[in-house]
Amino acid sequence: MNAGKVKKRIGLLLVLGLVFICLGQPLSVLAGGKGNDKDIDVDDVSATVNESDKSAEVFMDVTNNGDDFGGYVRLVLDNGNSRNHCVYERYVAIASGETETVSIRFPIPESNGTIEECSAMIKVLDSKGKELYSARERGLFDFGASQQFGMLTSAGNGLDYLDKAFDNLGMYGYGYGYYNGNVGSNWDGLYLMNSELTDGRTLRQMSFLFIDDVKLSSFSDEAIDAIEEWTRMGGILVIGTGAGLDETFDAFNPSFIDAKLASNKPQSTFSYYSINGYVTVADITYGNSYTTTQVGLSGDFRYRNEGRGKIVLLPYSMSDQVLDQSYFADMLISEIMALMNTGSNGAYSQTLTDYDLGISYGVMQGRSSFSPTGLRIVILIYVILVGPGIYLILKKLNKREKIWIAIPILSLFFIFLVFLVSRGFSMRSRQYTSIRMAPADGKNEETDILMGFSANNKSWTVTLEDDADAAGPLIFPSRYASEDRDAYVCSVTTAGTQLHYLPESGYDSAYFRIKMPNSVKAGGMDADIRMENSKLVGSFENNTDYDFDHVLVVCYGYYDILDDVKKGDSININSKSRQRYNNENEINDLAKRYYDRHEYEEAKLFMSMYFAAHELNENACFIVGVRKGDQKLLKGNIAEERFLCVYSVE
Repeated sequence: MNAGKVKKRIGLLLVLGLVFICLGQPLSVLAGGKGNDKDIDVDDVSATVNESDKSAEVFMDVTNNGDDFGGYVRLVLDNGNSRNHCVYERYVAIASGETETVSIRFPIPESNGTIEECSAMIKVLDSKGKELYSARERGLFDFGASQQFGMLTSAGNGLDYLDKAFDNLGMYGYGYGYYNGNVGSNWDGLYLMNSELTDGRTLRQMSFLFIDDVKLSSFSDEAIDAIEEWTRMGGILVIGTGAGLDETFDAFNPSFIDAKLASNKPQSTFSYYSINGYVTVADITYGNSYTTTQVGLSGDFRYRNEGRGKIVLLPYSMSDQVLDQSYFADMLISEIMALMNTGSNGAYSQTLTDYDLGISYGVMQGRSSFSPTGLRIVILIYVILVGPGIYLILKKLNKREKIWIAIPILSLFFIFLVFLVSRGFSMRSRQYTSIRMAPADGKNEETDILMGFSANNKSWTVTLEDDADAAGPLIFPSRYASEDRDAYVCSVTTAGTQLHYLPESGYDSAYFRIKMPNSVKAGGMDADIRMENSKLVGSFENNTDYDFDHVLVVCYGYYDILDDVKKGDSININSKSRQRYNNENEINDLAKRYYDRHEYEEAKLFMSMYFAAHELNENACFIVGVRKGDQKLLKGNIAEERFLCVYSVE
């Protein structure tokens, strides 16, 4: 047997051995799936949704059983079609043997469906893009099975009855609305400890927080700040008071609670939900920002808006032993649920589509300065000169033999002239427009809308000037994307928050919504607005640091627009007409009218106001001032047209 045959047989044996080894391995290992690398594991995956803030957050525990790891945790979100998705990812560094709780927060993309209908894929990639873990998380945003509310109390299990009251929602006619889920779904009430308020996860999964009969003054400043921030982000904070708990209110910032506890005394007027004896009622001095509830327990508690959330102050302790707990709880939960609808103005908010955004962005781009009439004149002159004109001129000069020089020179001159005339028609390969929407009081996040345009089909990536709290596409992509060619990717990297878009074709646009820490400390927008004869009347004071080109005032289904409002201006509002406000499309129509009249700068301002109104449309009354912006959203030397909308919710 010669050496060549020996080598061939040895090679064949090696191949067969490799095949047998592979056949003994799980398919996921061979396919590079979840079993590809046992060093990385992901478990305890959960999610929370904040409908009022239009954001969601996914939590997961990532365990590294191998060497020190640096790579990306990726969330792939789809709305029913696995090839039609958005991608969010975050860079993490996990030491060997450690477990890291990773959260990915993102603005909920608008679509005809709901976030509950979306499915998710969790992946872990190494720094070279190799997939180390992959698992689909079905029903991650479906909270029909369970929702959570928190309880802080020193009364042991004295608030257990709230669990049953929440579960009664929708079963016996209790409740007028829902919050972060569906009426009639199951609720889990969790007793919380001081340390859990600042762990970055527990509190953010709560829809409601009940505080009763506990000395908050013993809590850390970080815990109190966490409660205040959670409320501003959309949480519903319910505070009960008991005898001797002066510290309940004093623990918070005075501007947050805006109320004082004076004394406590038993009162018989509340005995209709007591078993026997009198309920101990607190004498509370309320600030002007509180509203007395106007439903079943009218006068029993007051509430106020705080950012996107609400603060409810009860003048009694929820753990009072004389309460008829089931009756009291059903009434209390029903009324708190009713507060969720106090922002409704009878309007509806339009779900944005690719078509809507395409038209809106067309208005935002304005029209070029290209003059077709001027170009026609230049071409006509050229045709006349290069034809009989140049011939007659050279004939008169007796230089007809120079025509071979004159025509090229004349052609070059007119090419340059055509270039000058048509410069306004030239189109940049990249064009970005940003709209910043910031609360005047600076208490909430700001929301930025980024519109990116590409004249070719090459992918583009931009880095935000500041790290975002959350970022993602404004709407779900309306086209298919293969697994390795995702249209939208939002990545939190060591270089900052990056937005990536892969155009489907040339002249394609992308739209992102970004939640940022509020960098606009504007001051205040103070208004006293009321309805008289189906018209808005009252006053408005611009106590911000900005002059506004226009100010939109919306209240209870009507609107008015104030023009050229300077900082410090105090304006009387007396609408000349009954301008109905059904939704933000009223403002969109105004922007299009300015565009049709070739008033392009005005059209851009009103279209920016339209996007702000879209974000705020769930509120019954709000004010928006619009002007050109001066703060960059994108890092680096990138041309960006900027607009600023400063708003206040009344």
